[in-house]
Amino acid sequence: MTFGIGDYVGQHRHNSTVDETISNILKKDTHAPAKGILERAAIEAVLKATGDQWANYFPGKSVQYLNQKLQGRYSGIGIWLRKNTSGVLEVSSVQPTSPAAQAGIKVLDSLVEVNGVSMDGASIATAVASLRGAPNTPVQLQLERNQSPYRVSVQRGTVLNGDVVATQIAPKILFIQVSTFSSSSSNDMAVALSKYPHKSGIILDLRDNPGGLIEQAVDVASQFLDQGTVVSYSRKGNSDVVLKSTNNDPDSAPITVLINRSTASAAEVLSGALQDRNRAVIIGEKSYGKGTVQEIVELSDASKLEITVGRYRTPSGRIIDQVGISPDLLIPDNQVLTKALQVLGGLATLGQSSASNK
Repeated sequence: MTFGIGDYVGQHRHNSTVDETISNILKKDTHAPAKGILERAAIEAVLKATGDQWANYFPGKSVQYLNQKLQGRYSGIGIWLRKNTSGVLEVSSVQPTSPAAQAGIKVLDSLVEVNGVSMDGASIATAVASLRGAPNTPVQLQLERNQSPYRVSVQRGTVLNGDVVATQIAPKILFIQVSTFSSSSSNDMAVALSKYPHKSGIILDLRDNPGGLIEQAVDVASQFLDQGTVVSYSRKGNSDVVLKSTNNDPDSAPITVLINRSTASAAEVLSGALQDRNRAVIIGEKSYGKGTVQEIVELSDASKLEITVGRYRTPSGRIIDQVGISPDLLIPDNQVLTKALQVLGGLATLGQSSASNK
């Protein structure tokens, strides 16, 4: 484990004070929990002490759940969680048609209890593990919305991400909702672009998208951007990491991107890249401002740490973290779709006028 490194003097190993503390508790405390529970508590305390809001520890079982989520299929209720600036667990995304969506759970609801167990101070991994379970089994939740508590019973089910949902919203106009970035998002985007006519424009809906796999977000961006930077970040002790598009023939349809205050992380990276490179008109509300880079580190027992290693920068060098992406058009959430169609109509007219003057 992380806390078993210690120091060596000659041929004798001296345990760290953390190891020593755990060992004494196990020997002398008649009510001591299992060693693994104590070690997990120590790891989570260290992560908290770093001040890294996005750091997480995933024990073996939670790693399985994490991998299932990123691969696009799992058993649960269909929500993503994050910790807000106050350290409270809140819903960052609700999968459409999922058990959670059918139960009326919404983005920004706070998770208070799961099956009567308080989530106060719980890690994301602990909360996720308590929400997962066999399909068709119930889980009792207490949540809070706008400081008003409510309870709901949710029947777990097999959840398919359906991260990319495409609809022909008007002749030659394609509406694409991306709810998260999982391992199939870029491929699903490519299929949608090839399947539906969209010469008059694309409405890319990233509202309530909490992020996900940055590589997938970059690959999606590359379908609309020619060669050049999509996002960059600096790592401690290393040179800058620059993620680029290498596409020589990107899709050329006009684009509007819808964002709101729950658009975060990789979704902000995509929005910022399209905005900086003058490829899309961004419409809606200012985004969440979660622009940090997390790296997954596997420990010797196959558990994993998620640690912040840098901050994303848009192609023009803007920092996203704690700033967010400001829309080109600040529009209330219930009016963004109408405005997006109007903007695409204007861009189409402008494009026709430009073509006729050549």
